[in-house]
Amino acid sequence: MFNRDFWSEIFMALKRNKLRTALTGFAISWGIFMLIILLSAGNGLKNGVTSNFADRIQNTYQIWASFTELPYKGHKANRYIMLNNKDIQLLETLYEVEEVSPVLSQGGTLIFGEKSKMVSIEGMKPIYKNIEGIKMVDGRFINENDMKNKMKVVIIDKNTSDELRRINNEPTMIGKTVFINGLSFTVVGVCKGMPWGDRGQCYAPYSTMQAIYNVNEYYQLTFTTKGLNTKEENEAFQKELKKKLAALHEFSPDDPRAVWIDSQMVNALETNKIFNTINIFIWVIGIAMLISGVVGVSNIMRITVKERTNEIGIRKALGAKPRSILLSIVMESLVITTIFGYIGMFLGMGVMEIVNMVMESSGAGTNNEMGMSVFVNPTVDVRIVVSATLVLIISGVAAGFSPAWKSVKVKPIEAMNYR
Repeated sequence: MFNRDFWSEIFMALKRNKLRTALTGFAISWGIFMLIILLSAGNGLKNGVTSNFADRIQNTYQIWASFTELPYKGHKANRYIMLNNKDIQLLETLYEVEEVSPVLSQGGTLIFGEKSKMVSIEGMKPIYKNIEGIKMVDGRFINENDMKNKMKVVIIDKNTSDELRRINNEPTMIGKTVFINGLSFTVVGVCKGMPWGDRGQCYAPYSTMQAIYNVNEYYQLTFTTKGLNTKEENEAFQKELKKKLAALHEFSPDDPRAVWIDSQMVNALETNKIFNTINIFIWVIGIAMLISGVVGVSNIMRITVKERTNEIGIRKALGAKPRSILLSIVMESLVITTIFGYIGMFLGMGVMEIVNMVMESSGAGTNNEMGMSVFVNPTVDVRIVVSATLVLIISGVAAGFSPAWKSVKVKPIEAMNYR
């Protein structure tokens, strides 16, 4: 059955209709190619956005101080709600809360050698690094020993470190003593920072900052939670927490501005929901392109069958079995979809691998100054690509089967007289 003459007949049929075969093959290749490009681009965007939060603990919350919008129990609107130790005590009594890290913030001037720079220095606990996803470039972050002994150590951002090293001709800032608001601190780490204009960013132990500035009010509290795994559970927790904070500070529970509560888990769930919608949209477009390729195969097979009606009639008259005729026509569609499907697959994967290599070597897709990524590893799972190609091949064969089946049902005399 599958001898040399069988395959020669198929390829001769394709060769006789080069333009039609090429156009149909292009539709198939283009469908697979664009599906890979779209899926890869979607993955690149998703990988870029999620990589910015990969180092963060998901089950975290932040509470920020703010101004009231509604008058309440004799208090006028526009009253500033400052967070304090009572808020920390409240959080520590909640079953869902694991660890609380207050954030103290002070502005000032950092001096090292002949260089001075305006900085913002924040005091927090070691857990804050994972809560905010702070990425270390050199050295270490705050540890429990720093907290316990109220060590005067500091972590500075990379831009500040580079400025100080360049001006003072230092190979590294680790171990160096800097002065912030006249107080000496030892640099133990350098991190990627979020620049705020020319102002540098520094981190110090919360206990040290509290001892120095004697501050018991905070603009931000961060904490980790447990047992809150769904959006509904987190929203219920936020609602209950706001009620407790409202009672503690005497503002309306319905006030939209008094305090801001943000959940990293809810943000992650919302982000995943957005990307799931994007993926569905991409798949719809990709599948539509694949369908257009399958329709092209179906059309070319219908035309092929019509053109070969006389030939089919003669072959049947000479004793060719319907199964043999059916198989030869179906194999034509299989050859077209297989060859051009895999051409599109390899072209798509090759293009995206080249794009990925270029982006990695050039740092494209990453804001190096901010340490944020927007487009990372724009590739797609090989298994998905192969599966999509196989589905296209099977669909192409199915599309070719219908006209082939009709052709073998025609009586020899009718086929030979077909014009």
